[in-house]
Amino acid sequence: MFKPVDSVVAALEDLYTCLAALECGRAAALRLELHAELARSRPDLTDVLLSTAQAALQHSLELGRELTAASCRAGCARLGKRHPGASIEVRVPPVSAVQIGFGNGPKHTRGTPPNVVEMPPLVFLNLATGRGDWDAVKHKVRSSGAHAHEAQQAFPLWTP
Repeated sequence: MFKPVDSVVAALEDLYTCLAALECGRAAALRLELHAELARSRPDLTDVLLSTAQAALQHSLELGRELTAASCRAGCARLGKRHPGASIEVRVPPVSAVQIGFGNGPKHTRGTPPNVVEMPPLVFLNLATGRGDWDAVKHKVRSSGAHAHEAQQAFPLWTP
């Protein structure tokens, strides 16, 4: 769950203004999605951030540091919620990391886990939003451990 933060909401609004010049209808739909979520009693911006990241990546728009970090953190939180466990650590340096599991592999309790998957933020966002597949980006993903390859089955985290 990604709770609204003023700076993130402001960055989303700025991005929607840029997106409106390229795809007015989509920018309006994303803005409506944001405001509908903000109107809830317990807003969660995870889907808003991932759908916005997907739109920005599609149009080669810069997310900026704030939205890139927020989108990666929201994506990692969803990843951990969908695949609870501690056999694989997915790292998106320098913004986020999460431990996940698929019911097999060693249990990790502290220190560096035996299975690590590390990728740049934009690679993570492309995988999370379904804009990239594992085979296309595996040369940008560093992994170690016998079960690290299992992380690929967790993507995408959001689909339109």
